Amino acid sequence: MSAQRLAELAERKAQLVTQSHLDRARLLLAVHQVREIVSPAPDPARAARLRPAAATFVNIALPLLGTSRLGRLLRIASFALAGYRIVRGWRAAR
Repeated sequence: MSAQRLAELAERKAQLVTQSHLDRARLLLAVHQVREIVSPAPDPARAARLRPAAATFVNIALPLLGTSRLGRLLRIASFALAGYRIVRGWRAAR
């Protein structure tokens, strides 16, 4: 290969790397915007009330269900709540 061809390939590679970094930044920005829509900023007073209740629930449910079942149940519940928030936000936007 000629020196000119190698320089062109190096320049093209640098452009592709830069483009991938830009695309990654755009994707992260879009994910952040979707996350703000789906999960609004928490209210500190509400979090202070719910944290002890959540800890009590985990302390009771963990021995009854086991680690893997409780983890699966909490994962399903989080997906369900995210879906509920999406639908509620979508309906409110109409």
